Amino acid sequence: WNSTSNQPLQQEAAAFSAMLTGLSSTEQATAKLSQTYSDIVVGPQQDGNFPTTPVGLKCNSLTASEKALVLAAIKTYVYDTDDANAATILAKYASELDNTYLAYSGTTGMTSRNDYVRLDGPSLWLEYSCQNGIVLSPTHPHSVWRDKTKDYGGN
Repeated sequence: WNSTSNQPLQQEAAAFSAMLTGLSSTEQATAKLSQTYSDIVVGPQQDGNFPTTPVGLKCNSLTASEKALVLAAIKTYVYDTDDANAATILAKYASELDNTYLAYSGTTGMTSRNDYVRLDGPSLWLEYSCQNGIVLSPTHPHSVWRDKTKDYGGN
């Protein structure tokens, strides 16, 4: 627009890619999902339909620097709220980090069709998915941040 390039969710994609590439090859293998995800799982009209069994790599096994990369990815969403709420929300997710699971499919770059990543915690649910273009050819992101204990569309 007006010769300005807009790239929605670019910081989120970069943070997720840094998080995934910061893992060891063994950790990446544990986090890698066997199926292909072509879109987010708990998107519109899926209120409260979170998977019942977490999959992937449990964050309690991560090093301090790897946990910092996970928190950096979470911050790209949480910091979209006002400062007071962001601090409260982030503290909650940080306290639950050891019981949060990290999983992905596709590549660690988060730029190719079917690249997908999720963070699944006691409260936190984050998903990011790369989609093929429909009208325009480049890939584009779909993403959702939900809180399982305060899901905006839930009962």
